[in-house]
Amino acid sequence: MNAKYSYRDIASEDLLAAGEMLKAKLFNHSARQCQQYVEKIFKECLTLRGTEESDLFLLHTHKLARLAERCGVLANISFSKTETAFFRELTDYYFDTNYPGENYIKLSETKAKEVYEETLSFKNLHEVALCARKSTRKNTPNRALGGYA
Repeated sequence: MNAKYSYRDIASEDLLAAGEMLKAKLFNHSARQCQQYVEKIFKECLTLRGTEESDLFLLHTHKLARLAERCGVLANISFSKTETAFFRELTDYYFDTNYPGENYIKLSETKAKEVYEETLSFKNLHEVALCARKSTRKNTPNRALGGYA
């Protein structure tokens, strides 16, 4: 991992891209970038706070509900049932808006705007807490997870 850029840095670009794609009426792309934003915020949390071997495995998943479960523990956040349902929905968009087949979906403008607004809500409610360094640890590299512990 290039130490110059963190998951959070790249996530910020994903969210910016989601907004631009929404304006350009590229609704599937916007939703997929929203999924990428949330995923990378969770992975930032793992790189900053993760301590277990299983945290390394989670850096390779796109399943937001699973990432949320672990990051909720690490950051002492309880996600609501509505938020967890949103994470599952976003996970589906990662695949179902990107690849042809029986599960392919084409999002409406209304739905894409809803996804974007919910992602902004997630950002406003949780990004700072998820991306804060754990204060009980020294600021030393957690090389196994690509960040700092």
